[in-house]
Amino acid sequence: MSRIAITAALLIAAVQVAPTSAATFLFVRHAESAANAGTATTVEEFLDPPLTALGEQQALSLVDVLAAYDVTSIYTSAYQRTQATIAPTAAHFGLTPTADARTNEWYIGDIESLADIDSNSIYGVFAAWGAGDTSAKADLPNAESLDDMAARVLPAWEEIIDAHADDDGVVVLVGHGAEMGYVMPFFAQNVSLDFAAAHPLDNTGIIQLETINGQPYVTNWQGIEVAVPEPASWLMLAFGLGGLVGVARLGTRREKAAA
Repeated sequence: MSRIAITAALLIAAVQVAPTSAATFLFVRHAESAANAGTATTVEEFLDPPLTALGEQQALSLVDVLAAYDVTSIYTSAYQRTQATIAPTAAHFGLTPTADARTNEWYIGDIESLADIDSNSIYGVFAAWGAGDTSAKADLPNAESLDDMAARVLPAWEEIIDAHADDDGVVVLVGHGAEMGYVMPFFAQNVSLDFAAAHPLDNTGIIQLETINGQPYVTNWQGIEVAVPEPASWLMLAFGLGGLVGVARLGTRREKAAA
């Protein structure tokens, strides 16, 4: 067998052992809720708000966005705003979403009245998280820190990713701004907390995630393409194959010169 043929065989083998593209995962923030709009009138409505009229329209518009994908599974949190957001899309694909309370939004803490909610304090916690203080929390009983929320959410995400690791198609997870935005840096290999803090998710904003060599990487964050580092094994393979191609070419030239 010639050196060129050997090199070609190695290239084919390299392609065959390359990590194949498994399911794509879309993390979608819910549509606008009464809490987002500042129209919640009770503690219960603030914690588990319905969609606003605008939110309902956003949910319908989301169908057009997701119709471009081969959606095969849908997951939501236990809150109604995530379920109402994806209901039109689920009907379009004929799917029944699975709800998981572990992916609920950040728990601000025990509040007895809307007067207990201090927006400045909430955004102060977000700022602390973005600066790296993941233990920061609101000054309320049973408030969650980012560390607490990540410990709750990550096992759910890991189970979902593992369950669909070898599937074709697209898996949609409908969640929340803080839950997805701030926990994602704990999960994906290529997103930092300061990036997440600088790019908060809009209502129905989407994070696209792929698994590469078994590891989760964000490839698109709400329209922003995110670089995926080249695995070291791939770089070594590329250099090795490059060297083999060079050797094959040199051998061919020598064979021609001797002929």
